[in-house]
Amino acid sequence: MALTNEDLQAIAALMDTKLSPVNSRLDRMDNRLDRMDSRLDKLESEVSSLKAGQTELKKEMRETKDKVSATYDLALDAWGQSTENRRWLENEKSTG
Repeated sequence: MALTNEDLQAIAALMDTKLSPVNSRLDRMDNRLDRMDSRLDKLESEVSSLKAGQTELKKEMRETKDKVSATYDLALDAWGQSTENRRWLENEKSTG
């Protein structure tokens, strides 16, 4: 038995009626997924900015560490020189 054009139109109308709630739900899900995708893009952008900031902080910390080490070395050298000068002056006083 072959389906007529009217039969096919009736089936299509029934399917549209039955599928309408499903399509509506799918549209809502699609909209929700679009919002989630947008939020994920924003999150990825923020994480990328944080990584760049973290890299900059590490660089600045390394520079600060190097400056502190150089200052410590300079202070240690100055202390050593002042100790040597004090000994020299004490020897000059005792021999002079």
